[in-house]
Order: sequence, then C-alpha cells, then structure tokens
Amino acid sequence: TTNALMLRFAASRKKLAAGRYRPAYHFVSPESQMNDPNGLCFWQGRWHLFYQGYPPDEFPASADIPRRRQHWGHAVSDDLAHWRDLPYAIYPGMERMCFSGSTVVESNQVVAFYPGIDAGQMVAVSKDPLLLNWEKIAGNPVRSPTGDSCIWKEGDAYFGLVGADCLVSSKNLVDWTVHGGFLEGNPFPLGDAGACPNFVPIGNKHLLLSFSHTTGGQYLLGDYDKRSHKFKPYAHGRFNHGTVSPGGVHAPSAVADGKGGVVNVLNINDAKPSPDWDQIMSLAQRMTLGPDSQLR
Repeated sequence: TTNALMLRFAASRKKLAAGRYRPAYHFVSPESQMNDPNGLCFWQGRWHLFYQGYPPDEFPASADIPRRRQHWGHAVSDDLAHWRDLPYAIYPGMERMCFSGSTVVESNQVVAFYPGIDAGQMVAVSKDPLLLNWEKIAGNPVRSPTGDSCIWKEGDAYFGLVGADCLVSSKNLVDWTVHGGFLEGNPFPLGDAGACPNFVPIGNKHLLLSFSHTTGGQYLLGDYDKRSHKFKPYAHGRFNHGTVSPGGVHAPSAVADGKGGVVNVLNINDAKPSPDWDQIMSLAQRMTLGPDSQLR
C-alpha cells in the first residue's frame, strides 16, 4: 500500500485498462512492454512468474519504448490464473540488460541463471518468502558460456543448458564446466530453436522446450540418461502452429508440477499493436504424458 513502484503499477493498470484491446484475463505487464516469461517456479506455497519487463524510468516517452532495458518483472499467484504484481525482481547492474533464463528451487533458496548482456552469464539468489530480494553472487559474471539458459540440480551439482545443446555443470554456481553436445540422435533438426530453453521431467521422460524466431515455441520429448547426461528425443511438437507473428506463441517457461506433469506459460506477441504496451502471457497449461508416451 505504500511502495512507490506498486502504486505506480496500480495507476498504470488503471490507465491502460481503458484500452479496447487490453486483456482483462491473460496476464500482461502492469506498465510498458514485456517479452519472454522467465523462471516459472513454485516457492513456499505460491507460483512465481518472472518475465522480461521494460520499466520506463530511463525513457518515459512512449516513442522511446524500444530503448528501454530488460529487467526481470515479477508476479505471484496461488492458482496460476489470478496474478498479483510484485516489484521488478532482478535489475541490470554490471550487465546492460537481464535476458531470458530460468530458476531452480532448493530447500532454502531459489537460484536464477540468465545471460547478462555485455557482461556474461549471471547467477542471482533469493531466499525471502516472496522472492523480492535477489543477490547476484560474488564473481558475477560467472565462468560459463553465455546465452538464453535453464538450470536444474542433480545431487550436489547444478546443471544448465545454454541454448538447446550446450550442457554445463557446476558445484559452486561460479565455475561451470562445459560438457559439449546435449542432444543425442536427434531426428528433429532444431534450426534456430535454441532460444529460451527449459528442460524438465515429465512422467518417466523429459521435455526440452525452446523457441524459434521463425516458427515459434516448440518442444522435444525424449529420454534423459543421467549417467551420460545426454538427451535422446523421440517426439517433437509446436506450441505455435501458424507464423511466429503477428499473434505468435513465443517463449516457454516451464516447471515440473510435482505430480508427474509440467506447467508451462508462453508469451504471445501482439496482433494489433498499441503505442503503450505489447505482448501478453498465455494461460498456464498443464502437460502430462499419455499412455502412449506422447504429450497431452
């Protein structure tokens, strides 16, 4: 009720709500434009959605929207349908912009792994109940290849994908070892679908979700060998069955739901541009593995 940024968000939402094409149900940024969802996770009883937010602080004029810098915006939900705004979570520091990555939830903290433009790969950690405060760990940027990325944990080691095929691992989140190619015997050429990777278990299989700037959001479904750390896909599908724009379904942000399924949110670009905002989030979709080991 007193936070200046939250009051600004509320005023912006009230003003923009008058727009004829402003969605009333799908999540949309409280101000300015937005882009990819990032780091969807479940932490201490709530779902957290992060996204590429573009605060107008440095460039308030609508004509300067393209100059605004990406931060990680933040919203929270109890049910994946009703979202409440929270302040921007991760701000640029030594990096010029905070691009698309993901999070891994541990018992005592949530870790974000993302590319910091003009700096390198970044790691940030939050431990508070609403994930309001993020600390970039000492040594940022970390010693890792840089790019759109995802992160998970196996035992005492962190693993990450940078793009859709570069596997890295670390014991301390600072020093990352490059393991090379992640995909094994992939019969489905990915083309440029290496953006916004998300790698998650589903049933007894795994999903690799990503984004192509020409064909939109898509996935590979297959088997993951934890000994060799190789992923062998046997099925491929798209979330976007038309062109990538206008109105195309873009980047995924996915997380295992703890019940054998996966929750996924994607951003959708504008089909009717507005001078004040663009892009919305899809409704959250729950994906499961069918009896034929195909995606439902």
